[in-house]
Amino acid sequence: MKPITHPFTFLSSLLVLVTSFLGIAGPASASGQSVAPTVQTAESKGTVGSILHFSAAGLKPNAPVNLHWETEQGSYAIEGLYRFIGPAYKPEVKTLLSGMSDEQGNWQGSFAVPRGFGGDHTIYVSQDNKHAAQNNVFVAPTFRLSPESGPVGTEITVQAEGIGYSTMESNWQLSYDNKMTGLISAVSTNGSATAKIRASGPAGKHTITIWHGYLGMPYVNYTEAPNAYLPVPSFTFDVTGGPPAAEPEAEASPKAAGGGVRLPALSNKPGVSASLSQSSGHVGDRVMLKASGMPAAQSAKLVWHTMEGSRISGKNFEEKTKVIGTARTDANGSLSYGFPIPDDLGGVPHRMELKVAGVTYGEVYLSILPSVVKMTPTSGPAGTEIAIQIKGVGWTEYDNAYYLDYDNAYLGYMCGFNSQGTATFTIVASGEPGYHLIDLYPGIYRGEQRNPDVYLAPQLTYGEDHPGSAIPAIRLGFAITE
Repeated sequence: MKPITHPFTFLSSLLVLVTSFLGIAGPASASGQSVAPTVQTAESKGTVGSILHFSAAGLKPNAPVNLHWETEQGSYAIEGLYRFIGPAYKPEVKTLLSGMSDEQGNWQGSFAVPRGFGGDHTIYVSQDNKHAAQNNVFVAPTFRLSPESGPVGTEITVQAEGIGYSTMESNWQLSYDNKMTGLISAVSTNGSATAKIRASGPAGKHTITIWHGYLGMPYVNYTEAPNAYLPVPSFTFDVTGGPPAAEPEAEASPKAAGGGVRLPALSNKPGVSASLSQSSGHVGDRVMLKASGMPAAQSAKLVWHTMEGSRISGKNFEEKTKVIGTARTDANGSLSYGFPIPDDLGGVPHRMELKVAGVTYGEVYLSILPSVVKMTPTSGPAGTEIAIQIKGVGWTEYDNAYYLDYDNAYLGYMCGFNSQGTATFTIVASGEPGYHLIDLYPGIYRGEQRNPDVYLAPQLTYGEDHPGSAIPAIRLGFAITE
């Protein structure tokens, strides 16, 4: 197959040829007429970290010169606390090199492709803080997988660099043995992605393929697509024998993209301090509230804020409050009060107020983390009905749902808003005797951006690139007996 020339790279090269033919590029002409500066690269494309060589001509002689790299910075746009808008990008310029032109106005050198988004990038040289000349470089994405073998349940990491930010280059999908598993994103991580799955299936070789398709599903005849220049790599994982490397768990909370949603500032009266023994926990966990600077020897109510309703029933949703405890301050205006975390919505933290005689003196935030309440049974023959219940599901457009994979095949999603943070569901065990994976991944329920489609699918890069809240994956398993 002939190599595919990227369209933007071709246009940039054509521009250089045309301007050279017209006699307005390159060093000074024989008549001494001034010419426009140029910059060219020996390589029209590369990958993150690869070395590219450049040469510039027609510059101001014996003068400082800089080489710049134009790219983007990614983030997620969220309106208020709950409405997901979509990925957002803003331009950024990096200075790669500084140097001096020679007496003929030439400058040459090399640079490593910076870590960041892939796709088309403009490089340009500047002198006297003015744009002198530019060209184009295409950065292709790369993918690697580790480890390459292990028993059922082994955590497999797919590391990507140079994922693009454009509609046709930003959305990637992973399949396991030709079954759709989930999405790979790199919005807030600026082109770098870490996707995690677990090894499933009988002992032997299993295929993991990384596809691209802006509609949210793999585009299978990708060689005929407008973005056929993008790779579709495949890897092999060898499932070995032995006991499964898996324990049922809700993982520890990962990092929310960009630090998470921006919460309204808490308001305390002057001199009042309020704090919790922990800022997050599971339903039923014991938490200690401490406060000082309150009115002395008074009864204080702990008021819990939450959301109730449904976004699809037509009745909408609204903020609700309830008193979850009462404590009395001492003669110095201090109090300590222990309470169990309420059975309520997860996701965005809940605000709590300390009120005396209807007046708010202090506020704190508390997050409810997802937890597995029940899974019965954990083994049995094929056809066994498995009942599972989890708590701590959120309510916003980015944390109100979990997305279920069975042996790395996407089955469907569940929502916890209408049931106030609880999701109860059943599935039927299928497959050959052995250990089978049940994985619940974070994802995005809906948003304003339509393309690329990032909705209603497991987000395998939830560890660093999930918007709004730090949502962990939930790892379960079922042993099918003879």
